[in-house]
Amino acid sequence: MKFERGAGSRARHRGDDARAHRAEQRRGPGADERDVVFGVEPIRELLAAAPAMVRVLHVRAGDERRFAEEIARVRRAGGRADGVTGEDLDRIAGPGARHQGIVALVREYQYAPFEAILADKPDPVVVVDGVSDPRNLGALLRSAEGAGVPAIVLARDRTAGISPGAVKSSAGAWVHLRIARCSNVARALEQLKEAGYWIAALAPGGTTSLYDLDVARRLAIVVGSEARGIREIVRRGADFIVGIPMRGKVGSLNVSVAAAVALFEIARRRGSLR
Repeated sequence: MKFERGAGSRARHRGDDARAHRAEQRRGPGADERDVVFGVEPIRELLAAAPAMVRVLHVRAGDERRFAEEIARVRRAGGRADGVTGEDLDRIAGPGARHQGIVALVREYQYAPFEAILADKPDPVVVVDGVSDPRNLGALLRSAEGAGVPAIVLARDRTAGISPGAVKSSAGAWVHLRIARCSNVARALEQLKEAGYWIAALAPGGTTSLYDLDVARRLAIVVGSEARGIREIVRRGADFIVGIPMRGKVGSLNVSVAAAVALFEIARRRGSLR
């Protein structure tokens, strides 16, 4: 069963349909990290925030009434909705995916220009250099939004982007953030300095304690990769190497957890300064 939009729309979407069909035929392990969002709550969050991001919505045949509102939202935003078999949904979502009868194929995320971030001077801004796991990135975005961070800058290389996996892990936070990409982190840090930012790179054993960081300054907080932390080129460009004092036996935190601790501490101390 298919939910059609009319002859004109069918012609307009024919190219997208063909590409979607080819992509679905190739679907396999890890598909949710490319262009697939599945599950009732993640899709509802996505449609509430950015319905135009969904180009095709697959609904299990027989569940059309259950997902009538989701189908209507996709159609109003210019996307397509299909009823498909449960076996087809299993294949599209990927092995082991708990799709709950609904899967969305999404469009590529449109990043903000880095120059626009510089011009607006949000404070603080978080620069992500090397976080390669979309789930870690999504968790970081969720923490950043919760701490009141207005903007994120992602390195283009060796760093996860705004993929369905990151969207799902962010629990809707991504849509409330301005997110840009930069091709050269060292140059981006220089541009941030020129715009009046102080660069604070998070690293285990940093020479400046998080609790001693001067949060009255305009800050750019840099986080590095899960395995290697911040790169030497970032260390050289940073004004502060900031460490979180550890009280236990473990010497460091997961990158998204460390970012959360730092961002909420900055928000707490800034609140006390007002």
